[in-house]
Amino acid sequence: MKLQEALLKCTRQFGREVLKERRLIFMLLDYHAFRDYPAMKKVVKALISGGCINELYSRSRSASRSDYLSYAGTVKKSLAADMHFRKELADYAVDSISLALGMLSSVREPFDPYDSGTQDDSSGESAAQGQESRSGGGSTDPDNGAGRKSPSFRMKWLAIPLAAAAAVTVIVLLVLSSSAFQYRRGEKLYAEQNYGAAMKLFEKAADKGNEDAMLKLGLMYETGKGITADYKKALEFYDRARRLGSQEAESRYGSLKEYMEEPSDSLCAPQPLGATAEEMMGWNSICL
Repeated sequence: MKLQEALLKCTRQFGREVLKERRLIFMLLDYHAFRDYPAMKKVVKALISGGCINELYSRSRSASRSDYLSYAGTVKKSLAADMHFRKELADYAVDSISLALGMLSSVREPFDPYDSGTQDDSSGESAAQGQESRSGGGSTDPDNGAGRKSPSFRMKWLAIPLAAAAAVTVIVLLVLSSSAFQYRRGEKLYAEQNYGAAMKLFEKAADKGNEDAMLKLGLMYETGKGITADYKKALEFYDRARRLGSQEAESRYGSLKEYMEEPSDSLCAPQPLGATAEEMMGWNSICL
């Protein structure tokens, strides 16, 4: 749960007066309000201990909206310049409280994925540099709001290469499932005489509209290569391939159909057009 969401939940459950209580920090911890931005914990603690939230609450009830927002702006500047919190953290904390008090309708979260996360005004930058010089070096504690970016910010950027990896995985799966890949893989298995596995790949490719796979299946059924010869099925696959523009399928379809319409006194089935010597031997084995 984000800080502004947790604050709204507290005020809806216990009333806006709960913002003045010191137990507020523990309630926010129970709601995991600092999970996305751990640095916010110290900022909110500073607002509570300094009495700023009490004053914001009082002004939300008595002052005009413009006066309230003017005071809220002063608190933001003080957090950045005097307490050396990053400007976007200070803005987010005060705006979240203002949202819970009904003085704002929305808040802008810090460490936007398209933002560098650095100070965007000279006063905030000089304050951060001042703290760095006093401490003898730049702070690397992500919980102080003045050093390196919070873990949640780094996780957001980590999501980018993860998303790219997921996209590559999808592309690979699409390639592996493409009819062209399945046909080429089937051809390799066919050359290795693994006809059963080759046929399954040809069938998958043919179902996706691959005319080369249809032609190959027609030839297998016509010659009985790896399967029982079946002229009707051979014609079906040749017909499907020729309708997609395969000239070779057109030729084989016409030749086989002509043979099947001839009188049945032929002693041997005709050899398929363009068949290899090995395929001719298989063809001759089914002669009557």
